[in-house]
Amino acid sequence: MPNWFGLFLGLILTLASGAAMAQQPWTVVLTKKQAKALAELSGEPDVTAFAISPDGAWGRSWGYDSAENAGARAVNFCQSELRPGKRDCFLFELAGKRMVPEVVETRKVSKVYRPVNGRQAAALFGRVDFDFAGNVPAAAAQHQTALSSPAGLREDKALRKALENRSIMSLKAKGFAVVFEDVYAEQIAMGSGGLLKTYFDSWTVTSEGLVCMFDGYWASTGKPRGTVCLILHDATDGAVTMAWGNKPNARQKMQLIAGDARFATAR
Repeated sequence: MPNWFGLFLGLILTLASGAAMAQQPWTVVLTKKQAKALAELSGEPDVTAFAISPDGAWGRSWGYDSAENAGARAVNFCQSELRPGKRDCFLFELAGKRMVPEVVETRKVSKVYRPVNGRQAAALFGRVDFDFAGNVPAAAAQHQTALSSPAGLREDKALRKALENRSIMSLKAKGFAVVFEDVYAEQIAMGSGGLLKTYFDSWTVTSEGLVCMFDGYWASTGKPRGTVCLILHDATDGAVTMAWGNKPNARQKMQLIAGDARFATAR
C-alpha cells in the first residue's frame, strides 16, 4: 500500500518551503465550519480529499481517479482562501483516512497566487526555460488547414512536450491563460462575473508555431466553441510573444509558466 501520508505531507511542506516565517507546531483541531465541510464530503464518488489551514480555510475535492490529483486539488482550493501572513494548508484526509498526526508543523505563507494573476505567477510557479522562433506566415497558412481539415497538421512532438502540463498566460493581474494537459486543454479568463472557462478535447502544435485546440465548449453553458488556435511568434527564457490564429500579426506579450494557472498555490 502506498505511503500516502509521507507523499502528501512532503508535497505540502514543499509548497511552503519559501515561507518567510519559521515552522510552528499546531495541535490539529477542526473548526465547526471545517468539520461540517468534511462531513458533507462523505459519500462523494471516487477519491475524496480534504485540506485545512490552522487559520480556518479549507478545501475539498472528489471525483478524481487518483489520490495524487485529489490531494493536490483539495490543497489548491484551500490555498485560494489564504492571504499572506496566514498559515499554509495541508492535507487532512484522503479517501476517508486521516493523513496527519495530532500535532503538525505549520508555516505562514508570504505569497499567494490566485487564477489567473499573471503578475504573481512567475514568482510562485517559475517560468519555463523555453526558447523558440516561429514561422508566422507558415503558421497562419496552417491555421486555415486547422479549421477545415485538422488531420492535415503535422505535430511537433518535442514542442508539444515543452508545453505539456504548463500554462501560457498573460502578464496582467486579471488576464487569461491557456493550460495544456497531456491530452486536453483549457482556456481561462477573468471576467466581471468570475472565471470564464473553455474546455477542449484535444490540442496539437506544429514546428512553425501554430497551437490549435479542438472541440471546445463553454464550461458554463456547454455550448460549442469549436477550434481555437494561437500562433507562437517567438520565446526567450519563457517570455513568449503570441497572437490568435485569426489575427496573426496582433502580437501579445505572454509567459510560459511551469505550473497550472487554473489553481491557487502559496509559498
